[in-house]
Amino acid sequence: MLKLIFSIMSITLVEAWQQFVDERSIALCPTSLTSDYQQTTKWLQRCPIQDFQQGRQILTWVLQQHPVLSARRVAMYVRSLYRWSVQEDIAILPRNPVASFRMPKKPQRDEDVIVIPREEVGILLAALEAKLSHRDVNWALYAEFMLQTAMRTGEVRAMRWDDIKDNRVLVHSNYTLTHGLKNSTKTNKRRSVPLNKKCIEILDQVPQVDEYVFPWDRLAFQSFFRCRAVQLHTAGLTSHIYRPYDARHTAISRWLEAGIPITQIAAWAGNTANIIFKHYAGTTKEYEMPVL
Repeated sequence: MLKLIFSIMSITLVEAWQQFVDERSIALCPTSLTSDYQQTTKWLQRCPIQDFQQGRQILTWVLQQHPVLSARRVAMYVRSLYRWSVQEDIAILPRNPVASFRMPKKPQRDEDVIVIPREEVGILLAALEAKLSHRDVNWALYAEFMLQTAMRTGEVRAMRWDDIKDNRVLVHSNYTLTHGLKNSTKTNKRRSVPLNKKCIEILDQVPQVDEYVFPWDRLAFQSFFRCRAVQLHTAGLTSHIYRPYDARHTAISRWLEAGIPITQIAAWAGNTANIIFKHYAGTTKEYEMPVL
């Protein structure tokens, strides 16, 4: 009992979090450790409340920080930390001080799923193609391949020529910004995606100078894409500052409106049908409200 009391009195928030991360790191992929977990570590290190027993005060401080969405994400990890700390075989704390803590409602966002209108796709691709002197590559080819296949940015970067066979591409790897090539997809599931006529045309334009189809700097692509998207929006030529990932949203949303079965779309996109509806289903055009 004295040992337990001493443990409770001496452990700090950061020390408890580090124990939690050390145990979780066995099962986590490197990308998770260097993204959300690393962010949470930094936030907790600067938290003025280090007494681990003061869970409610710690959560309150976290939720008062900005940006709001990041604060909510860190708060979820803190709640997981406290649930872990009271498990019988851990027993850092005798009880969970945040078990009944009520999280504030998630702030509303104008649009979670952004679909690029058809009339703006051409403008965006033209802007990406306009400055070929930048790294001497045609970024429009990269972006449109995402638009046609709904592949993730890193999946397109990791695609090899020998992954393509019989007008299909085997998607089995991902090129992350933090750890480079990862020999699995984000969901750890391999999938086969059909290549339409436009994809074939794109591949015909890409010189086979490397084992990878797009052996270009992914970070440079995203930076250049962002720069062009801001310029277009500032000039009033587009309705949003688009991101590369919006190409994936657009492809999936158009497949839905084309009447393709959700099970097939989920297989092509590498997600479950539930995730497709929750995170990717948008509208690609305006509909008139019918009179019923």
